[in-house]
Amino acid sequence: MRRTVAWCVAAVASASLIGPVDAHPAPVKTQVQAAYDALTPAQRVGQLFMAGISSTRPTHAAVVELRAHAVGSVILVGNSSVGIVETSTVVGRLNSGLAIDGLRPFVATDQEGGEVQRLTGPGFSTMPTALEQGHVTPAQLQARATKWGQQLATAGVSLNLAPVADTVPATHPRSNQPIGHYDREYGHTPAVVAAHVAAVVRGEASGGVDIAVKHFPGLGRASGNTDLTVHVTDPTSRHSPYLAPFQVGVNAGAPFVMVSLATYPHIDPSHPACFSKTVMTDMLRGDLGFRGVVISDSFHAVAVRSVPPGKAALEYFRAGGTMLLDTQRAPIYAMEKAVLAEQRSDPSFAKTIKSDVLRVLSAKASAGLL
Repeated sequence: MRRTVAWCVAAVASASLIGPVDAHPAPVKTQVQAAYDALTPAQRVGQLFMAGISSTRPTHAAVVELRAHAVGSVILVGNSSVGIVETSTVVGRLNSGLAIDGLRPFVATDQEGGEVQRLTGPGFSTMPTALEQGHVTPAQLQARATKWGQQLATAGVSLNLAPVADTVPATHPRSNQPIGHYDREYGHTPAVVAAHVAAVVRGEASGGVDIAVKHFPGLGRASGNTDLTVHVTDPTSRHSPYLAPFQVGVNAGAPFVMVSLATYPHIDPSHPACFSKTVMTDMLRGDLGFRGVVISDSFHAVAVRSVPPGKAALEYFRAGGTMLLDTQRAPIYAMEKAVLAEQRSDPSFAKTIKSDVLRVLSAKASAGLL
């Protein structure tokens, strides 16, 4: 298996890993810097957060509240069956309500397939589970992913929090609560998962939507579901073959990687991945060479919900996170306040936050949102 996984990684190793700011020519760098300079301190910090809002009927009050707190991106929560046209109307309202002088939010969804397909209805394909997707060739899946990406782009969605790069072993896969129980994995070996992750990354990108490979460094052998319980662990180690699908996704050009909320005793037994410098900085940035946006899984999950919001945000950004997702709005406002206060008192932290904001703005420039 190690030789097969190594071959999968090597097959796409030539893909560019240039950082998001350095990847752009001088005029775009200038545009990103100009956008940064035009923002207030609160608006800059707001770019680092993604909040949940209804996928079908976002209220005017909710949009006004998000704008008042300068939240830079949103995720459409709840299942919707209204179809592409009505979804595009919803997204249009969000863009007009949350844009800052032409700087628009990332509007995200979870569109994996099977039970995790948030947007359905007229114009949207009925997507099979990832496990079923793994039964077609990568070339066939890439073609299908292009179509799915086009549908999201037509609806105005700019970021899909998919594909899942977790590998669930073939032995009792359904016992894996977060992934295998719902057939969210593309297969039962890292080699199969890697090939199909690359296909989805490339396909949806060609369809016009950004993607987020998840849940680094893996939940395929997790002891529980971080959405529902605390102290979830996974036995992945720093140089495990189970990391290959994430490396392949990065090499294929994924602009986002989502970090999990589980703890990895063989990597950093003292911190969940979302608070671990070893996971996000040393491994994801260092070992895998990722230069895009590191986004969290939702901090509304039970796994981290007991951590005070301000403390959670500071730990996340200090460890190497770029954008923090919470499907609830209120905790984000406390997080923003904590980040603003900390950067005023800690020049080193302020430098980190500035780098993160420029990284997000650069991603928005690449996505046509700037």
